[in-house]
Amino acid sequence: MKALQDANLPIPPAQTIRALIDTGASISAVDPSILSALGLQQTGEADIHTPSTAGTAVRTPTYDVMIGIYAARQNDPHFVSDTVQVTGSDLSRFGFSALIGTDILKECIFHYNGVAGLFTIAY
Repeated sequence: MKALQDANLPIPPAQTIRALIDTGASISAVDPSILSALGLQQTGEADIHTPSTAGTAVRTPTYDVMIGIYAARQNDPHFVSDTVQVTGSDLSRFGFSALIGTDILKECIFHYNGVAGLFTIAY
């Protein structure tokens, strides 16, 4: 946000989206439709390895964003990240628009209770 303010550029309105928490992902990802709606420009590239890439890195575009995590019944964010670099990845076919990786989770306490089917996240 500071970079936009310093460049006298408008700050895009926040987008409320559904995200998946992925403790196996080292970098978070956001669907290109959301990045486009925010008017963001690519800031770099990253080599991404996934099970589907069979050990071969896939180069993906990266974008600088701030991510807020909200409680289900409240409108105020409980957590807002510093600016982080995310990859642009087509996630829409999975029913969510972002993947929250350990680059965000490292700032949190995440507890998963599989028996109860619940998780808690604290900042």
